[in-house]
Amino acid sequence: MRRLAFLIAVIALAAPAGAGAQQPPLRAKLTACSSGPLPTDRVATFTGSMPAIKGARRMSMRFDVLAHAASATGFAALKVPGLGVWQKSVPGRPGGFVFTQRVQGLLAPGVYRAVVRFRWYGKGGRVLRTTSRETAICKQPDQRPDLQAGRLDAVPGPGPGDATYTLVVRNDGRGPAGPFDVLLSGIGPDQPTQRVPELDAGATTTLTFAGPRCAPGSTLRLTVDARAEVAEADEGDDVVERTCPLAQ
Repeated sequence: MRRLAFLIAVIALAAPAGAGAQQPPLRAKLTACSSGPLPTDRVATFTGSMPAIKGARRMSMRFDVLAHAASATGFAALKVPGLGVWQKSVPGRPGGFVFTQRVQGLLAPGVYRAVVRFRWYGKGGRVLRTTSRETAICKQPDQRPDLQAGRLDAVPGPGPGDATYTLVVRNDGRGPAGPFDVLLSGIGPDQPTQRVPELDAGATTTLTFAGPRCAPGSTLRLTVDARAEVAEADEGDDVVERTCPLAQ
């Protein structure tokens, strides 16, 4: 897994104290998960809560946030300041303890969850009980572009034995694509590449190629990002084959 750069913000909130105060449940929860193109957009917020137990004078929680990046084989704990630290309640308060950990700057693509560990301490700091809970996952989708070859059409002309081909190219990803080339081959000598200066996320463009007529039933090859200039979410679909769109 690549080294992760995070900005950590921590907020602690003590439950109401005093007789009759409602005890919070024993729970670890994903309370917010947001994504976007900027690191500051990609945030996961985890909250742990624990009730007081008989004899407890203080409570403590530890948040270990686990990440599963696209290049990794499994979940691994993030090693960043502010995580994996025992956070303690104010001593002497009989109410429960609630603590929220916010992690900002998550990598995308990636999947994140927290393991929250709980401890209750009695007189003299003696540990009375320990347990743990796991949160739901916060998924950060890939923010890169994803170029796709769409519909291919052709009409005869302009000259005898020629055809004019039109190809729709899409960007099905979440990020804009910079300049890239598109190549049509399979109709004799490879045609000159068509240059696309840019393509926004969700946008399409239509390219026109002129060349020899393809034989009905023959196979044409379409290559988007022919020079591998664009870092895409999926590079495996940049080359596709299509049947000649001419009937005769």
